[in-house]
Amino acid sequence: WAQAPGHPGVLDEDQSTILRVEWNDFEGLERLVSAHPGQIAGFMATPYHHPTFFDSVMPAPGYWSKVEALCKKNGIVLIIDDVRCGFRLDMRGSNEYFGFKPDLACYCKAIANGYPISALVGTEALKTAAARVFYTGSYWFSAVPMAASLAALKELRRIDGPALMLARGKKLLDGLVDIARSHGYTLRVSGAPSMPAVYIVDDESLMLHQDWCAECTKRGVFLTSHHNWFVSTAHTDADIKKTWNVADEAFRVVRKKYGA
Repeated sequence: WAQAPGHPGVLDEDQSTILRVEWNDFEGLERLVSAHPGQIAGFMATPYHHPTFFDSVMPAPGYWSKVEALCKKNGIVLIIDDVRCGFRLDMRGSNEYFGFKPDLACYCKAIANGYPISALVGTEALKTAAARVFYTGSYWFSAVPMAASLAALKELRRIDGPALMLARGKKLLDGLVDIARSHGYTLRVSGAPSMPAVYIVDDESLMLHQDWCAECTKRGVFLTSHHNWFVSTAHTDADIKKTWNVADEAFRVVRKKYGA
């Protein structure tokens, strides 16, 4: 569902039953539902919009509650892709942070602190339908990721991981914004502080931004240049200070390269 038409390996037939609507466009979603009565099986989206190469966009006030009501009214399964964002906003799922209840939710990445495992969870009402779908896997009895999942989730609850990541992310970002400003640059920050998207303003080609990220990487701090960042509970105040110092040096280098 996330593959746009025209990508290698994506057939027209694969896309023929997928309808697309712009993020936060509830009226557009209403029009799609009205134009295809009884034909839409599910609505799938991330909790907030976090594309690559672009700013993240949070849901508009009331967006998710309206989407939830529309789906219930029309018998549409509400599906949340919480693979990136899961457990970074709320231990109960990002939907709880935004105040709505999906029918299905997809998780991965953070469940087992890096060990390979993913999960699809859903409501009791969908159990019978799910049981009818044939699905198999080669690693279902792999015990290590299961044990890692239990341990990681237990630890995240104990330390209130989402709150910790949000707070440390905000501290990191506030410092980076100030450092950028001291060198004559403006950082544009979007999304949740625990999973922010960060770009340099007035740099449409991203060349300056990529150079800045590369200079940071040379100095031991990897900042992705086109994807959202992932703040971790393992990041300490010392890590944040190191990042600030490295970012400061990197800004000094790119300022010299690109001039005023």
